[in-house]
Formats: sequence, C-alpha cells, structure tokens
Amino acid sequence: MSGAFEQQVQMVSIGGPGIHRQVLYDASRIQQVSEQLFAPQQFAQLDIDANTTGRAQVVVHLYENRQLVSKHYHRGGMAAALLGDRYLGRSAENSRGFREWCMLSAMQKQGLPVPVPIAASRIQSGLWYRADLVTELIPDAQTLADWLMREPVESAQWRQTGRVIRRFHNSNVHHADLNARNILIDISGQVFLIDFDKSAFRKTGKRLREQNLARLRRSLDKFARQQAGFHFSDSDWRALLAGYADKA
Repeated sequence: MSGAFEQQVQMVSIGGPGIHRQVLYDASRIQQVSEQLFAPQQFAQLDIDANTTGRAQVVVHLYENRQLVSKHYHRGGMAAALLGDRYLGRSAENSRGFREWCMLSAMQKQGLPVPVPIAASRIQSGLWYRADLVTELIPDAQTLADWLMREPVESAQWRQTGRVIRRFHNSNVHHADLNARNILIDISGQVFLIDFDKSAFRKTGKRLREQNLARLRRSLDKFARQQAGFHFSDSDWRALLAGYADKA
C-alpha cells in the first residue's frame, strides 16, 4: 500500500423511537450516516461475494457510490440459540464493532493490508447491545479457500502469503481466527487479512506465532478433508513457511 492513510473520525447518534444507534465513522469517506448504511438488505445490493464467512451476517452493497461490506455481529456456539446477536456491555469503546473498527484503522495507518474501516455502530438496549461494522469492499478478491477449491495456488503466491502473515506478526497483530476464509487474494496477487473480531495488538512471541500458523494449517487441512479436489499439499505449506521466514 502506498500513501498515508488519512481519516476524519466522527461520532454521531441516529435512529428513531426505540432505536438509538451510536455510530463511529470516517467522514472523509462518507458524507452522511443513515440506517441504510447498516440495514443494506432493505436497499440496493450488489451481486458480489463478500468473501467472508463465520458467525457474522455480511451484505455487500452500494452506499454513496462506494462498494461496502456491512457486517452484523452474531454469536456462535451454544450462546447463539440463547442470545443471538446480543452482547453484554454499556461501553461504546468496548463494543465489538468499535473495537474492530479502531483496530482496522490502526493497521491501515501502519500500512498493513486490511479492509478500510468506514463505520461501526452499536444499539443499546438495557444491559445489552447489538453491533455492526462497515468496511470498503476489496475489489476483485477472493478467499484463499475459494481459490483452492477451484485451482492450485502457485508457489510464489504461497510465499507471498507467508510474508504478509509475518508482517502482521512483526507489527504485534494477533489474529484471533487466522484461517483460509480470512485471507483474501486479489487479481494482482496482493494478500489481505480480514475479520479481526476478537483480535488484538499484543506481543507475538515465538509460541504465539507458531500457534497462529498452526491454526491456519488446521483450517487448510480441514478443507482438504471435506472438499474433494481441494488444491492444498505439504509443498504448498512449505512454500508459505519459506515466505514467512524471508527477511523483509
């Protein structure tokens, strides 16, 4: 990435009776904040794969002529049936969307390849809140998992993926869920990491780095077991580790 990352950070409250939404957003990228930003299923959507999976509900849509990805946070596991999309807490700064937005902003300022944060919101209801995050769509990109379902990835691309992961570790970024769905590769071969929910800046020592890489390997092995014709081999993994070991 080239050029300095600039923002105009603002906070605003929107919503009608019964809905009070606090919004943190970048005024340099959108002019007006409205419910359309966070409820895009009711408005014009794009026929594009958002390239994200997991617990969150994701919609790709147009807003002020920008291609955006809106994510609504949902719980996973046993808590999903009981709590759905509700989280305990009354602090905006500690809400899921605000934390991920701020982390994306900090990583952008460091020049790390992540989505551009547009807005984050929370709707408070008593002790509980619901959260959303909006980022810019990374154009012409697909997940590493989707790519491998169709065709092999060249050794040079595996090495580049390893180098990018190393950049994040060198910047003390701990990705809480590094898997084949959270790595994007665009048409030029540039690698991005996405979905930093529950992630954090922390000192990434040797053990933590190895655990992070092991999580990614388990993800790739799981896809290989479950998807016939999934193009992943030990030589691919060795190429990734070689890239990770490269001195940048």
